[in-house]
Amino acid sequence: MFKKIFFVTALLLASLLSAKPVVIASIAPVGYLAKAVGGDKIEVQSLAKGDVHSYEPKPNDMKAVAKASLFIAAGLEFEEAWIPRFKASAKNLVVVQSDAKIAKLKEEHAGHGEHDEEHSGHDDHKAKDDKHSGHSGHAAKDKHADHKAKDDKHSGHAGHAEHDEKHEAHEEHDEEHEAHADPHVWLNPMLAITMARNISDALIAMDKANKDFYLKNFQKLMNDLLAFDESAKNELAGLKNRKFVVYHPAWGYFAEHYDLEQISIERNGKEPKIDEMASTVKMIKDENIKVIFADPNRSQKSAQVLASQTGAKVELLDPLGYNLLENLKIAVRAIKDANSPK
Repeated sequence: MFKKIFFVTALLLASLLSAKPVVIASIAPVGYLAKAVGGDKIEVQSLAKGDVHSYEPKPNDMKAVAKASLFIAAGLEFEEAWIPRFKASAKNLVVVQSDAKIAKLKEEHAGHGEHDEEHSGHDDHKAKDDKHSGHSGHAAKDKHADHKAKDDKHSGHAGHAEHDEKHEAHEEHDEEHEAHADPHVWLNPMLAITMARNISDALIAMDKANKDFYLKNFQKLMNDLLAFDESAKNELAGLKNRKFVVYHPAWGYFAEHYDLEQISIERNGKEPKIDEMASTVKMIKDENIKVIFADPNRSQKSAQVLASQTGAKVELLDPLGYNLLENLKIAVRAIKDANSPK
């Protein structure tokens, strides 16, 4: 009897000692980056699927978070509300911002070079395509470092007392827009490298014994993303028409990086109005747009209406697909095909 108890106890202890740290990613593509770096040393679970703007954790999500050692955030709205609750349910939970040191585009302007702030954080995140040795000294090369924020304040109201009330309303409107930065940074492969590096740093801080393992995996992931980026630049270089139409403006960082122009059907998170639809129909015809890219996580109704009125066809691009590298390849092929002469 004593031997049996000893044996069972030994098995339980061995199981506890060999248990992998649980890492929770807020969304699937961040989970992909975490798994690529963490490999078989960690267990990864992604939370929000589908429309992340309306995400609320299910009981099973809360149970998973309660067991987690690390939560990887990505700068999404729902995280602000739920991370404090996650930390309350898991006292030892460490939260890391995978989007740290990445300046954001404004969501309503995402796609062609307008920013909330100067990209000073990228001075430490420049990488040359032909020189990427080590871990701490490199980060993603991208075009954000030279861009400055556009000041969209309603300065014309200044000094006009009779417009105080309207001016205050405009300031509130500005603040609301400033708060809605575009979170889709993972769709720029250079920024995805920065995110992966932040994740690698967090895993090393949590599990120093496997530092070399995480560094090796990070290096491979970075090399894969850099190889993709070089290929993507070559594929997209010859496009004369560099505009593409999407329902939801998720592809702004991708568009900016590859010198494309994203045109969104959705306006500030809402279905377009009748007059906006009419102007979009005209633009699609004038620009000879052949494809409208819809988001599988959102309504495709407006995209289908526009397609029926313009002769364009609707195709799907998923900004939240798990396999980030493959998703980026799909996007490059789709946009190239849509904008190439037939």
